[in-house]
Amino acid sequence: MKKVLFILMLITLLSLPIIAQTYQASKVIDCDTIELSNEEWIRYIGINAPELRNGIPDPYSQEAFEANRNLVIGKEAYLEFDVQERERYDRMLAYTYFDDLFIYTWLVENGYTQIMTIPPNVTYQDLLLELQTKTREENRGIWEIEPVENKKEDSEFPYVGNKNSKKFHHYYCGSVDDMKEKNKVFFLSREDAVEAGYVPCKRCHP
Repeated sequence: MKKVLFILMLITLLSLPIIAQTYQASKVIDCDTIELSNEEWIRYIGINAPELRNGIPDPYSQEAFEANRNLVIGKEAYLEFDVQERERYDRMLAYTYFDDLFIYTWLVENGYTQIMTIPPNVTYQDLLLELQTKTREENRGIWEIEPVENKKEDSEFPYVGNKNSKKFHHYYCGSVDDMKEKNKVFFLSREDAVEAGYVPCKRCHP
């Protein structure tokens, strides 16, 4: 009996997230990136938010930024890592908790961000996709925004995704011409691409 209880406890412990480090969130860059008190930039794994860039910001970017800031600024951030700990811009990749709040679920449930799964960091992919599906059905947040009507969609597969970037495009987008054939994934609808974890191209706005 003791052996069975020990095994059950071990399984439970192994199933809990590995909280590697804790620091205070000192600055919010946008809805998916923050700066910690140790000056480390954290990129939230597996999600993509509207961008607050110079010029014309993405729709809903200001609302998403403010939501993230109001939730996390000045609070202790608990970091959980996946397979890769850094991305190409040297930002740290982490699943981030604040007190008992898993920031990802809140942002996705309220429509402030979209799923962008890039292997091998896929720990919470299924959970987040399930939440996103419900949020889309309820037209919350970014899902209230109607995509630009497209008059050219006469291709058998109107949308083409890139396996590497996890972005999807209108079939006539210039990015598709530059894409290697082995990296192309074809979709019949915008919804299919989103459900597969792809995010829309910023150039052609599918």
